[in-house]
Amino acid sequence: MDNDAKFHDPRNLIGDALIMEGLTEAENRSIFFDWAFGLKQPETAPEAAKSLLAIYRNEMTLTHPMIRLLEQAANGPAKRQGRTNRRREAAKRWEQDADITSER
Repeated sequence: MDNDAKFHDPRNLIGDALIMEGLTEAENRSIFFDWAFGLKQPETAPEAAKSLLAIYRNEMTLTHPMIRLLEQAANGPAKRQGRTNRRREAAKRWEQDADITSER
């Protein structure tokens, strides 16, 4: 195992999941969360996912569910959606417009 892979995946959960055949998407997700919550600093998961993608992504693994999960993790947390978030975003825009207007 590559030193960078060993650093970001010390229990080799991701590496093993990529070579196991027949794992469902749900099983891959379970392994992924076990890996993510097992990180010494879980807030570094996006950076760790990027590093693991650089190591493990190749033509044979492009369609593997674990690679898709790592790609999603590398992009950071999903943007919140829903009514509350729309209101929050609208309030931010309103405040920005008010600031621009008061500067004139």
